[in-house]
Amino acid sequence: MACKMVNIIPIFLILLSTLLSSSHGNAVESPLCGGRVFVENTVVIEAPVHEHCYWDIQTQDDRILVITALNGNLKEAQDFLAIHDGSSKESPILLVENQRMHEVSRKDMPEAVYTTQSTASIRFKKAPTSNLQLKIQKAVDCPFNLGTASQCGRVIDDVSCYCASFTERSQTDQRVYCYNHNMKLLSLETFEKEQAIHAAWGYGARFWTSLTDAIYEGTWYWESTDTALLPGYSHWCYRKPDDAGLFGGEDCMIINYESDGCWNDANCDNDKFDAICQALP
Repeated sequence: MACKMVNIIPIFLILLSTLLSSSHGNAVESPLCGGRVFVENTVVIEAPVHEHCYWDIQTQDDRILVITALNGNLKEAQDFLAIHDGSSKESPILLVENQRMHEVSRKDMPEAVYTTQSTASIRFKKAPTSNLQLKIQKAVDCPFNLGTASQCGRVIDDVSCYCASFTERSQTDQRVYCYNHNMKLLSLETFEKEQAIHAAWGYGARFWTSLTDAIYEGTWYWESTDTALLPGYSHWCYRKPDDAGLFGGEDCMIINYESDGCWNDANCDNDKFDAICQALP
């Protein structure tokens, strides 16, 4: 019997978190032989029990898709499915072994394929021999070509991107640099995120972040995410911030000021340091 394409109502498909819950979130049941899915954050689909089932996947226009296997091996799964970079019949097939890896990306992330656009199609050539679930997430594109004085990678997870710029500039100029590459200056909301940044780039450089109290002295907030520092995580160096710069007030923050990577305030316009940019899905 020929398979019928089914239009799936997105609200039943969307998992409202970029991280998968222990229950694996919402999944499209196996009896459905393909369909169309819009990925708001994360979607989990069951491999079908039928042959020749097609899934058309889409996310917002300025994002890409990343596909991983929740159980089983994605590379081995390529024996019975094909992941196409786009939704047309001529779209190229994405292979795990052909995926480019950023040098500073975490090594413990699962095998994945990334699209180069906001659409993909998954075509099951035959039914898998074991139960398989595919996790499909909305992700940001992570550049490879920002130059020798920069370095990018999937430092925190497989959907976001972080780029270190090793050209010293003022915080103001670094903010513009990040913006020109569709990113924003770093925010550090948790200890775990800060440790991941240190694992990628060590403690040797001083990096500008988006933390500032330029609007109200003493009231620090993350400009990139428009969230207040307190009552959140902070890691100020001893007796910092002190607003005691040579050129006037110190209204911006750098990390890696000392060997333990603590935070220090600095002058946004006159002091020059490296920077870390971030792009979140």
